[in-house]
Amino acid sequence: MRPTLFAAVAVSILLVGCATPQNNYDPLEPVNRGIFAFNTVVDRIAVKPVAKVYRNYAPGPVKDGTHNFFANFDDFFSVFGNLLQGKVGDAGHSAGRVLVNTSVGMFGLVDWASGMGLKKTDEDLGQAIGHLGVGSGPYLMLPLLGPTSARDVVDPVSRALLDPVDLTYDVSTGVSIGRAAIGALDARAAVLPLDPLIESQIDPYAYLRDAWLQKRYNDVWDGNPPAPLQLGPGLDEGDEPDAATEQKTGTTATDASK
Repeated sequence: MRPTLFAAVAVSILLVGCATPQNNYDPLEPVNRGIFAFNTVVDRIAVKPVAKVYRNYAPGPVKDGTHNFFANFDDFFSVFGNLLQGKVGDAGHSAGRVLVNTSVGMFGLVDWASGMGLKKTDEDLGQAIGHLGVGSGPYLMLPLLGPTSARDVVDPVSRALLDPVDLTYDVSTGVSIGRAAIGALDARAAVLPLDPLIESQIDPYAYLRDAWLQKRYNDVWDGNPPAPLQLGPGLDEGDEPDAATEQKTGTTATDASK
């Protein structure tokens, strides 16, 4: 797996290097739409039916424990995301959550940390480097994984390289794939309520793309962006100002950042 991961890192570095203000926010739209169509078919045939069974019939404690288990990994990577942004206090909260929930919470199955006042802050590495001024670059639709951007692809790559379980234990490839599949099932079940809204759109691809870009933009700015993110026809050749520029000028974003 290491050669594959090395190649993924090399590709992600190349893509991030291309994430400059001159990038069209969806220059790969024909390819992205093809991948979106493929993902939609796979989801309709295999993923969504299983997610619905899981949501409707799995016992509540099983679903809660599964969600908490994977949320614990989010907290682990949030430590680094917060530190890169200089959010030392939030990094401490994330580290405390991992320590408490991994120990007394039985490897994250039970969320004791929230009851102890350790707040949850989801700050992945894509958000962190966006906060440091790296633009999103082209929007990407990945097979099976879904929407991301040239900048944000560093998050799944970093998670693959720095997975604490794989680094600590000699985990077989089958176990790693199984764990990833369960995590994907948990994530898919969580967004099932959004399906009717997306499917009712005239252009589901464009709707999902713009919604995802808007969410990432807000995530980078912690829900308080300096200007609205403008998307739509005629803006494809525009650009988002980087974080450092907007902090100084407050100019309007005219590209897709996050």
